[in-house]
Amino acid sequence: MSLATITPLHPSAHSHHGATATRVLPDRFDVHEVPAFRHDLTDALTGGDLVVVVDASAVRFLDATAIDALVAARLECRERGGELILAAPIPAARIVLELAGRYEACNPIEIDDVTMAVAA
Repeated sequence: MSLATITPLHPSAHSHHGATATRVLPDRFDVHEVPAFRHDLTDALTGGDLVVVVDASAVRFLDATAIDALVAARLECRERGGELILAAPIPAARIVLELAGRYEACNPIEIDDVTMAVAA
């Protein structure tokens, strides 16, 4: 998968927490996509309190590097007064995260419509 297929974070709404950014993960989120994810996250977090919604509805594969990147991204968001939400993970992604003991650490919301997570 090329980096061109990864949807970067972008401001999509404003809430009482500040700006909200969304990020759509590719179906294969692994060591090759993590640098772009980290770069996009850093760019998005420059505006104060920020809620980052990570759309995991297409993720069918995660490796340990990607799992660590999601947890680190949530910690970074919280350190800056914001939050990361892992939206709509499909069962395959959920199982991998649960087996790694990281599902709850990614702050998942199991909804079908990611726009609902942005509004939350």
